[in-house]
Amino acid sequence: MSLDITPAEELLASPDATEATGLPDRTLWIMAAACGTAAANIFYNQPLLGKFAETFHSTEAHAGLVSTAAQVGYGTGIFFFCPLGDLIERRRLVLLLMGACAALSTGAALAASLPMLILFQLLVGVTAMSAQVLIPLAIDLSPPQKRGHTVGILMAGLLVGILLARTAAGFVGDAFGWRSVFTLAAIVCLIMAIILWASLPHRAPSLRTTYPRLMHSMIELLETQPQLWVSSLVSGLSFAGFTAFWTTLVFLMRSHFHRGASEAGMFGIIGVAGALAAPIAGKVSDRWGSRVAITASLLASILAFVLMDLWVTIPGLILGVLLMDMGVQSIQVSEQSTVMALLPESRSRINTLYMVGRFMGGALGSALGAAAWARFGWTGVCAVCVMLMLVAMAVHLVGAKGLKVKK
Repeated sequence: MSLDITPAEELLASPDATEATGLPDRTLWIMAAACGTAAANIFYNQPLLGKFAETFHSTEAHAGLVSTAAQVGYGTGIFFFCPLGDLIERRRLVLLLMGACAALSTGAALAASLPMLILFQLLVGVTAMSAQVLIPLAIDLSPPQKRGHTVGILMAGLLVGILLARTAAGFVGDAFGWRSVFTLAAIVCLIMAIILWASLPHRAPSLRTTYPRLMHSMIELLETQPQLWVSSLVSGLSFAGFTAFWTTLVFLMRSHFHRGASEAGMFGIIGVAGALAAPIAGKVSDRWGSRVAITASLLASILAFVLMDLWVTIPGLILGVLLMDMGVQSIQVSEQSTVMALLPESRSRINTLYMVGRFMGGALGSALGAAAWARFGWTGVCAVCVMLMLVAMAVHLVGAKGLKVKK
């Protein structure tokens, strides 16, 4: 199925019109590193919020707006820039975003006031979404039987980048000051841009149209692609359970174990398991189909929350986080691989809608988790997470046939 093409919207070439020759392993791993480098820019600030408050003599609540701004900017960038991958050559778009992100990180390092830092971090977030342009490009360059594996490798790079960002920022910030973190981030972005310039192949865009028509066409995609709704709902609901857990873990650590935020943050190291699970999930999806991979991942996530409610100990939490993280990240890889196969000429726009749905689920989960903790404590949080996973399972099992979407 393909969207109708008007005279003002010309389909130049379907990425699948000719058989993909495959993506060299070296290029794939470079793209994975670039995904991690880009995504890291919205997480460098998190360990530095206290230092921002000290430098600018502000409250911690006001300093926290730096992190909020980066997240808002990231979502904004995905919505407005990611669709351009169908209109502009993706290699050129990625290089422009990487260069802009480096320049804005330099501005953040030189910020003379907290409002200025917040503004620069907002703009850094907007330009830090190169991974969501690289993923459709990598899929275009991969043969159909290896697309799950390709998404898995790129997601592994992205997740490792996020994990290392917090660790590196904390270490560099303590040793050399927070401004050096953003300076180093700018240098890393520039180096990665140069590597990508030398490594990324050229790939012609799939459409010739105007930007307003491009954005309007996303409404048509929602109207004509029921599988996009299913995948976005399943991924968003599973991510909601994930964020509900992480939002409330620090409360549990403080009330039950008498530990602080630093100990809660140590559980993030276990997130490496999610990064390692991503390529495995991609291979499972390629070999046995995404339906099997997603069902198994949802069951693992449900088991994780039941375990963490019944066995509220440090070992129980470690095992639960391991299962949960592997499950949620595997769902992300499998569902993203599924939607990327829907319309080859619309991959950037489909990825935009999918990721927006995922982020909306994350915001919902944070709100539900905090409310459940305030009313019912840890058992309430785990119950909400299990409920979210069960709803995701129901949507997954019913599938696209259960949605009445205009053809």
